[in-house]
Amino acid sequence: MRSAFPQSVQVTAQAPNVVEVGEQFQIDFAVNAEPSNFIAPEIHDFRLLYGPSTGQSTSMQIINGKSTVSNSYTYSYVYQATKPGKYLIGSAEATVGGKKYKSNSLTIEVVGSGSSKQQAQSSQSSGQSSSQTEPVSSDGNVFVRVLLDRKNVYQGEYLTATIKIYSKYSISAVGNVDLSDAGFFKQEVTIPQPHMERENVNGQIYGTAVLKKYILIPQRSGTITIPPVDLECNVQMPVQSRSRGIFDDFFGPSVQNVPMKLKSNAVSVSIKPLPGNAPSSFDGAVGRFTLDANVNKTSLKTNDAITLKVTINGSGNIKLINAPKITFPTDFDSYDPKITLNTSDANGGITGSKTFEYLLIPRNPGQFNISPITFSYFDVAANQYKTLTSKEFSFDVAKGADNQTGNIITSQSKEDVKFLGKDIRFIKIKDFKLLKANSYFFGSTFFYVIYILGFLVFVLIVWFRRRIIKQNANVAYVRNRRADKFASKRLKQAKSYLTTNEKEMFFDEVLKAVWLYLSDKLNISLAELSRDTALELLKNKNIDEEIIQMFNQLIDNCEFARYAPSAPGVSMQDDYQRAIDLITKLQQKLK
Repeated sequence: MRSAFPQSVQVTAQAPNVVEVGEQFQIDFAVNAEPSNFIAPEIHDFRLLYGPSTGQSTSMQIINGKSTVSNSYTYSYVYQATKPGKYLIGSAEATVGGKKYKSNSLTIEVVGSGSSKQQAQSSQSSGQSSSQTEPVSSDGNVFVRVLLDRKNVYQGEYLTATIKIYSKYSISAVGNVDLSDAGFFKQEVTIPQPHMERENVNGQIYGTAVLKKYILIPQRSGTITIPPVDLECNVQMPVQSRSRGIFDDFFGPSVQNVPMKLKSNAVSVSIKPLPGNAPSSFDGAVGRFTLDANVNKTSLKTNDAITLKVTINGSGNIKLINAPKITFPTDFDSYDPKITLNTSDANGGITGSKTFEYLLIPRNPGQFNISPITFSYFDVAANQYKTLTSKEFSFDVAKGADNQTGNIITSQSKEDVKFLGKDIRFIKIKDFKLLKANSYFFGSTFFYVIYILGFLVFVLIVWFRRRIIKQNANVAYVRNRRADKFASKRLKQAKSYLTTNEKEMFFDEVLKAVWLYLSDKLNISLAELSRDTALELLKNKNIDEEIIQMFNQLIDNCEFARYAPSAPGVSMQDDYQRAIDLITKLQQKLK
């Protein structure tokens, strides 16, 4: 095993985008190689509470039997925001191998405190009821929006639509969400796994995440309204309890999963029609394109095949582009083109190429020409139509030999390309098996054996199918079977966060693994599951006190780490092993 020095040393800085006055936040500087010296930027706009706290993480890769180890070194500082405004954090500097490297700079926005907290407090004071605990929320704490990068485009011009969720609470689960076509050609853009980021919305801080992103190409002019998007999610909302423990103020209020149905805003787009002076070769292409046309040969004999390729490259509504109109010589047989599309999506629209491949077969000798191929499109940036023209193609076709009628025309063309000169089949000259006259399969011994075996297999399949249906109808049985599988999946994800030293994501994933496991094993919904409920059900199941204490300690450690991520005594590796041991022991007890 050897330590691999990174080809390029990188120093990265990370911090929340927006915080409130009086709020504590953390700034992390990471170096992907061991520095001989590290200098943090001077920060005078915030009050330093703690730091630097140093950490090191190691990852190993095995490729073709060779092991490489890479290290990452992190320097963390905890600050407190003191006054509103936008502040620029300069670059940190690390020295590695005698060379100095600088990190990226950061911009942190500080908003006035009290707006979001007062709203939540007023909800708590007005939410009294006769129940023991109840969720605390208010209008505007969780919502979803459809955001457009542009609301005024030409017909055929792309725009980007983003579905984004906003929440002042943690989101434990989000259902499927989709955007209506509503008169658009729609293509979903691949985005990374959604994760929450802080954002200032009208002076209040929300956790936001991009759920879906689409490229939309309008197919008609006028005003098009995109209908609201419906979304179901589980929100971890604080609960108000009449009896408060001595640790409630330190660890924060208890939370419970509350299912919510959200509906976004409807958005309208104004679609301008294209100008009326379009050239005759225009067929709806909008964007910026280039044209390339070529043939594989210009000198050939009759019945030989010619391949003509027309390729359109660029960005825009390339998927909707039709084949250009081409006039072929009457002495040529031509077939529908094979279309090859190679595109990629991004915030800049749809880019790539579309190729039209024609198969041409000259039937008579002579000199033939294909006129220049024209392709027109509307250039939005220049606000005008543009026409592209290829060169003219000339062909010298000689007469083929008389015995060429047996040639086979093979190409990437249509099904109407036929075999020539193959209309007579040869007589079979090899040995072949004859069947005895008046010998039938029906009524034979082999027939009855197959019949009885088929009936037995049918009965077995019906019995097995009914057994599966009966088991699946038992919700508790199904949830019990899947509990360990889902928990293993969550712990595997937590292991990846442990490797990358993402503390908040790690402890959040461990909590999800434990709560979802108990929800399935105890056959109780997440909305009804709390620590008190879990403890009561575990005691009813005669779970050992040692396991219950392990459960309590793991929940306390995870919640403590989430609310105080930079506090000493937090060990991700210990809590990860504790979660594995807890679920393993519960699996042995809860059959």
